This record gives sequence, structure tokens and C-alpha cells, in this order.
Amino acid sequence: MRKLNVAFTIGLVLLLVSLFTWGYQLKSGLIVTGMRNPFSWGLYIATFAFFVGIAAGGLIVSSSVYLFNLEQLKPFTRIASLSAFASIMAAAVIILPDLGRVDRIYNLLLHPNFRSPLIWDVIVVSAYTVLTFLSVYFQLLPDWKKEGRGFLNGWTRKLSQEEVESIAARWSRRVAMVGLPVAILIHTITALIFATQASRGWWYTAILPPDFIAVAVASGTALVLVIAILVVGKDGFNQYAGAFNTLARIAASALAVHFFFVAMDILIHWWWGSPEALSTLGLVFKRYGPVYLVEIALPALVMVYFFSEKGGRSAGSLLLGCALLFTGVFAHRLMLMFPAFNQFPLSLSIPGMEIEGWNYPIAVGVFKAGAPVFAGSWPYVPTLFEVAVDLLPFGLALLVISLMVSAYSFLPQIPGRSSSAPGGRP
Repeated sequence: MRKLNVAFTIGLVLLLVSLFTWGYQLKSGLIVTGMRNPFSWGLYIATFAFFVGIAAGGLIVSSSVYLFNLEQLKPFTRIASLSAFASIMAAAVIILPDLGRVDRIYNLLLHPNFRSPLIWDVIVVSAYTVLTFLSVYFQLLPDWKKEGRGFLNGWTRKLSQEEVESIAARWSRRVAMVGLPVAILIHTITALIFATQASRGWWYTAILPPDFIAVAVASGTALVLVIAILVVGKDGFNQYAGAFNTLARIAASALAVHFFFVAMDILIHWWWGSPEALSTLGLVFKRYGPVYLVEIALPALVMVYFFSEKGGRSAGSLLLGCALLFTGVFAHRLMLMFPAFNQFPLSLSIPGMEIEGWNYPIAVGVFKAGAPVFAGSWPYVPTLFEVAVDLLPFGLALLVISLMVSAYSFLPQIPGRSSSAPGGRP
């Protein structure tokens, strides 16, 4: 309980700080962020893509256990569903600060443009939230019946324990059957929001959707691994060491697929050598080289380590590996934005001039005495206010996970361990 209280306190502090700062942003406008007209998506959208990927990966793990009868991972299906539910809530909430005028969101609902991938994302995120909730709900239902608690379970009062268990098992499998394709679809739609922008060469590739899925499986599995290790604790690590090693290998395999897609994408950009492609690669490897190094080096290190024999021997090494993986994946999400927005798509060819084209200047959206009104690039760096607001999804996810784990039975039953431990009730 002490560790759960610490997690709850941290989550609550993050949530309060972010809500207070968001209130200031609502009053002052998005001008308090580092974004401008040349750079309209930044830290908020990167964080959204980060959490959507984790959410998709979590339900992919949970659904795969049911559909492919992965016995070794069955003790962690509840944790996988919980991680997906908390992550999709986090992804949904960070969209709100990015909208600026969040009070006008009703226009998106009343006048949807179904040709826009943005409305596709609204639909799949909403559907995914319901599915992940149902996945957690039906898995916890037998425990609630036995213990006489829970919520939305009044309809089970006249049913026997055996009937409730049968219903829960049947519907858990049904949710898994629907959840697996929807989990893949939600991150595919998120990728299509980027990949359908033909004017952004860094995004405009068919590789982006399958690569998003690979990264989702890696990061989602890593979060399941982290929660499972922390919930099981030192007493249960050895008993479930095989399952932890399997989860680590799944994450490593997904990273291997991701690096294959990355290599193919870079190769094609370089091979044809168009001015736009070479300019983008220059941004990737020169201007944003340090961030790209983090994106590539940390997950590569984790992949090699998780494939090694020593990769799953201790809880500490697994937790460290997952932390490095999360850092690399978050850098990957940031690197979606940096090269794309600093490769301006509007250019003018000038007859008789040696230069092939001249970028149209773009208004930065703010006037300051002595400062340029137009820009040919934008040195985007998130402001302190932006970083504070961005704590919102992290605080919410931490609160949801800590509250659910402390209140309900997510801990696999370990022989000899007291069932009165948090999350370990029979």
C-alpha cells in the first residue's frame, strides 16, 4: 500500500499542476506554447501518439492471450487491459489542450467531416475506450460477484458464481476478438493522420502505419511488463520469470520489425535523392541528429539486451530496459514533428536563376517589434508551460492504474502469499 500511495500522490500532483497550467493556457491562448503557424503540432500531439501506441499494444497483448491461448501470459491479461484503458484515457485527454478553444469541440461532433482522418481518430478512440473498459470490466466481474462489490454489476445478483464466471469468460473472449482488430485500427488511423499529408515528405509513406503498429506492440508490451513486475513484486518475480522473459522477447521482436521499416524508409528517401527528400534527411541527421540518436540508439540497445540470455534475469534490468525503450519511443514521436514541419511544402521556381526553388515565407502568427513576421523555418522548443500541461496524461494514467490496482484483484495468485495484499484478493 505504501508504494501504491506514493504512485497515487505523484499522479495527483502531476494532474493538479497540469490542470492549473492548462487553465492559464485557456486564459492566454496557445501563444504560451512554442508552437506557431510554421509548427502547428508539437509536444501535445507527440504525447498523444505516444499514449495511443501504448494503448494499442496493451490490448493487442491482452487479446492475443485469449485468441491464441498463450497460457504463460494469461496471469497478466487483466494488467494488459488496464494498461490499455489507462493509456487511451491519457491519449484522449491530451488532445484537449492542443485544440486551444476546447469549448468549441461540439462543432467537431455536430459537423463531422468524414473525409478527414481526424474524425476517424475521434471515432476509433471513443470505440477503443469502451472496448478497453469492457475488457477490464468482464475480467473483474467474477471477483466482484464473489466479494459482493464493484460497480455496474447489479444484474449479477440473481446469478450464481458459476454463471457469472461463465458469462465473464465468454464476453472477455468476445471483447478480445473485437479488440485485436480495433487495437490495430486505432494506431493505423493515427498513422494515417500523418501519412495522408502528401505535402509532408517525412510522413507521406505507406510504411508509416505498419511501423506505428510495430512500435505500439513494443511500447505497449513494455508497459504491461512494468506494471506486472511492480504488482507482482520481489516475491513473485521468480515464479513468473518465464512470462516476463516472453514479454521482453515480444517487445524486442517488435523493435526488430520497427528497425526494418526505418531502414527501408531512410533508404528510399536517400535512393531517389529528390531535393525535398535530401533536405529532410539533412534535418534528421544534422539539425535534429541528437534527438534521432536517442530515438535509434536506446531502443536498439534494449532490443539487443532483451534478446540476450541476461535480458530477463532481474526485475531491475527489465525495468531499466523498459524505461530506455519509453524514452526512445517518445523521441520517435517527437521526431515525427521536427523534420516534417521544418521542411516547408510551399516553394516557387524562379526562371533564369540557379536555385531550383525558393520557399514561401510563412507568417509566424505574432508581431514583435524588431522580430521577423515571416519564417523559413521554426526552431520549436516546448515552453515550460507546455511541458507542465503535458503532465496531464501522465498524471491521469498513473492515477487510474494506482487506484485500480489498489482496489481490485490484478495480482496473479502466488502460492503462499497473503490474499489480503493489495490487488491479491481471491
